[in-house]
Amino acid sequence: MFGKKKNEDDTEKVMKVSADNLTMITIGTIVKGIITIAGGLHLEGTLEGDIICKGKVVIGPQGKVKGNVNCDTAVLYGLLQGDIRATNELYMKSGCMVKGDVYTRKLEIEPNAGFDGVCNTTGMNAPVKEKNTKMEKVLVVEEK
Repeated sequence: MFGKKKNEDDTEKVMKVSADNLTMITIGTIVKGIITIAGGLHLEGTLEGDIICKGKVVIGPQGKVKGNVNCDTAVLYGLLQGDIRATNELYMKSGCMVKGDVYTRKLEIEPNAGFDGVCNTTGMNAPVKEKNTKMEKVLVVEEK
């Protein structure tokens, strides 16, 4: 009467991860290592390592990342010390600080957002490219 149906199998009850799933790392949490996520990430804690995310990454006002970020879209309110590659959009909100290079298609920087690095943006149809490592020598001459 109650219980399993005749052809029901327990192995089929494994939850599937979708891009809408959100992983939260809260204030006071310290993570060391590489984080790979199929959905989205909201970080209010501290991460010493890289983020590889198929969805949206939000580094909250209390969030701190010392490492590189690879994602689809990013919204930064906190601190990022490392390069970020957002294949679609990157939003640097007021109060955030980025110390590293940026690679994205669309970039929006609010007043009072800090940015110390090189910005590389591409057209909407062009893929985000890796960092150009060509070194150039610059000679500074003073005029008197």
